[in-house]
Formats: sequence, C-alpha cells, structure tokens
Amino acid sequence: MALTRLYRENVTFLLAHPEAFADRAAPTVAELNNTNLVFNITCALNEDGTEFTLGDSDTDDSITFCDKAGVSTPTFFNPSVVFEAFRDESVSATGVFNKAFDLIAFPDIEYIAVLRVGKRSDVAFAVNDRIKMVGVKTDFGTDVVGNGENIRITQTFLNNDFVNWNYQVAA
Repeated sequence: MALTRLYRENVTFLLAHPEAFADRAAPTVAELNNTNLVFNITCALNEDGTEFTLGDSDTDDSITFCDKAGVSTPTFFNPSVVFEAFRDESVSATGVFNKAFDLIAFPDIEYIAVLRVGKRSDVAFAVNDRIKMVGVKTDFGTDVVGNGENIRITQTFLNNDFVNWNYQVAA
C-alpha cells in the first residue's frame, strides 16, 4: 500500500450567512453548495496569514472543599479564525479577491466560517464530507502592507458562540 498525502490544495474555506442553514448544527449538502448565501473564498486567502483552529477550552477552576487540587472544568470552546485575503488591483473587478474583501473588510457582520479538508476547493460538497464550522462576527479589517509584498487585508474574527467541529455532512 502506497502512502498518499493530502496537499494544501485539498482545503476549502467558506463564509456563509447564518440564514444559509435551516439548522446550523446539521448543514446539508444543498445548503453548503448554495452560492447565493455561501461563499468559497479559498483562492483569495493567504496561507501564511490564515488560521482556523480550536485552542484550549476556557475552564472554570472553582473547587469545592472535597475536590483535589488543580481540578478544572472545561466551559467553552475557544476557536480562532483569521482570514488574510489578497487585495485586487482593481476595486471594480468581479473576482474572488474583491468578493473576499467585501465579505471581511467591514465590522459587525455575522457569518459561519466553514473549513473542509480532503477535497479541492472547486469540488462541490457531498455526503460524508467532514467540516468544521464556527460562528463568527467581523471586526474592523486591517490592511497588511509590506515592502515588496502584495497588499492584503486581515480579518481576526470575533467568536459568536457556535462551534460544530468535525461534522459529517448529511444529505
């Protein structure tokens, strides 16, 4: 048996309006493939500045007189979602760079960020795909300008009390 590795082109990043899902805890294939409310911005994102992780849970370290020392109870998931997108030279262009900018540049917009690993970003979602979903809200986008570098915009999303990690998509 040969070892087959997944390479970075086998990843998909989406931003979806919350109303895209009848039940965000159980999204369907049709909902994930709805291009009117769910936006695939994978090809606009900079690999070095994009993050979609689940950090250590927040904990309650309160103890009773009967607990052993050092007891802590996990309370909340602690996701970290940061998208860094390239900027288009033309603000009137209709490509993925301006679409990403329009989605992440402005504050107080709620989305569900979605990550799929295992298939190319241009492949439609299918039954049994595994995804990670995080409810997020935009903050002010920050321009990233470096000497001799492409200009980018970074959005460090605020968490919005929803995590659906390693969900297997149903029909």
